[in-house]
Amino acid sequence: MSARPPILGPDLRGAVLDRRYRLDEFIASGGSGTVFAGVDLRLGREVAVKVIHPEYARHPEQRLRIRQEALLGARITHEHVAQILDFGEHHAKGERLPFIVMPLLRGRSLREETLSGSMSWQAAGAWVHQLLLGLSALHREGVIHRDVKPDNCILVAEGGRRRLKLIDLGLAKVTREGLLSRPPWSVAGRVVGSLHYISPQQALGEALDERADIYAAGVVLFELLTRTQPFGGSDYEILNGHVEQPVPSPKSVAPLAGVPDPLDAITMRAMAKSPEARYGSAMDFDAALVEVLSDGGVDVDRSPAPAGCVEAQASLAAWASFNHELAALEIERAARLDRGWSPLVTLLEVVRDTAV
Repeated sequence: MSARPPILGPDLRGAVLDRRYRLDEFIASGGSGTVFAGVDLRLGREVAVKVIHPEYARHPEQRLRIRQEALLGARITHEHVAQILDFGEHHAKGERLPFIVMPLLRGRSLREETLSGSMSWQAAGAWVHQLLLGLSALHREGVIHRDVKPDNCILVAEGGRRRLKLIDLGLAKVTREGLLSRPPWSVAGRVVGSLHYISPQQALGEALDERADIYAAGVVLFELLTRTQPFGGSDYEILNGHVEQPVPSPKSVAPLAGVPDPLDAITMRAMAKSPEARYGSAMDFDAALVEVLSDGGVDVDRSPAPAGCVEAQASLAAWASFNHELAALEIERAARLDRGWSPLVTLLEVVRDTAV
């Protein structure tokens, strides 16, 4: 029987935070905080509470990043992204302990799933398909995760099936102006992310876009297919592998895994050294992956229609009926639900002005 992992931060079992969240059970300790299972006493529901270690909350910049994680997670609602419900601070022994409240996800990580036994290439592809849907939701909101790895993918039973939930926005980077009231704290040239999954651009401390997450998702797919990581050794050797070494082929690393040639090529393209050589978006990556899975007889959930789709259809119908005012109203509603519709608001205004 394996030893229970230690609690790295303060042991707050039995404590009630903000006179509302009672912490009952230790779940896990990570690099930045400890997660407890608990109960929201006000609403009577189970929650998970991530309590940040004191050393990561002593400076204003650190607390700003924690607040950013909470704000981002509260904004993004998607079936493959764990939503954040609340945020606060607990004071104990002279320390400020920020905490983040999330739904309690009873399941195991994709890392644990991988270690529990063999995984077919079909199952590997289906899990990464769900991961890409979650990443696409983040990217639509102007957020780069920057710490995509199997440990941050939790598999839970939901709606009669197992669903992947992407967690931990603690290292996320905001790319859209105005998403937060203050810009996120960052340090130029600082390596951010987990070494085994960071893109060459992260390893070099360069500017990033969503293709950094695409690289990391490619590494996750590689690992699920081969049961190993593409680059190993010391920290320096891992970083050098991401930056300088050729990307190994999953088929060559695991010749008995039955990886189809198209899936092999998809994985290597996602892990291309140059961002321009990777897929341009998570949805492009996912479209290629779904095609291979479908050819292999895998029935995967397609990407759900974006929020505001009904309103956009109503706008189109109103425009076709020459009801331009209603069309403008409906497309504005769609844009409030999903910013992806915003260009259509501008386009409709231009066309309407031209028509007049």
